[in-house]
Amino acid sequence: MELHFIEMPKLIRDWKEEKLNPWDDVLARWLLLLGIVDRRDGKVYDDIFKELEEIAMKDDTLYTAFQSWETLSSTQEEVLAYEARLKHVLDEEAAIREAKLREIEARREGMQEGLQEGLQMAAKRMLQEGFDVEMVVRLSGLSKEQVEKIKKERS
Repeated sequence: MELHFIEMPKLIRDWKEEKLNPWDDVLARWLLLLGIVDRRDGKVYDDIFKELEEIAMKDDTLYTAFQSWETLSSTQEEVLAYEARLKHVLDEEAAIREAKLREIEARREGMQEGLQEGLQMAAKRMLQEGFDVEMVVRLSGLSKEQVEKIKKERS
C-alpha cells in the first residue's frame, strides 16, 4: 500500500479480503477509521466500525478518537440529552456521597454519646463506692461540673 495516495474503495476491499489487518497495523486502523464513512452513498461500514470498536478497547488513542467522533457526530438534541443524563448521574452520585457522609457523622455522634453515657455510668458507680469527686474526675475524664451534676442526681 503506497502512502502518497490511498484509494478508499481499495482499502475497504483489502480489508474485506483480509489483506489488511488493523489488529497488527496501526496505520491500517487509522486509514480504516477515516474510510469508515462513504460520503458518496452516505453509508457507514458497520462491520469495520465494529472491528475498530473492538480494537479500541485495547488501543487508548483509538478509543479516544471514537469518543471524540461520537461527540462531534451528535445532534444538538443528543448533546442536550447526554448532558441531562450526565447531570442526573452526577447528582445521584453526589447525593449518595452526601448520605454516606451524614451516616458517618451520625455514627460518630452516636459513638460519642455512647461513650459519654458509659463514662457517666462509671462515674455514678465510683461515687456510689465512695470515691471523691476529684478522683472520679481524674479516672473518668469527665469535667468536675459533670461529676458534680451526677452526684446531685444521685442524691
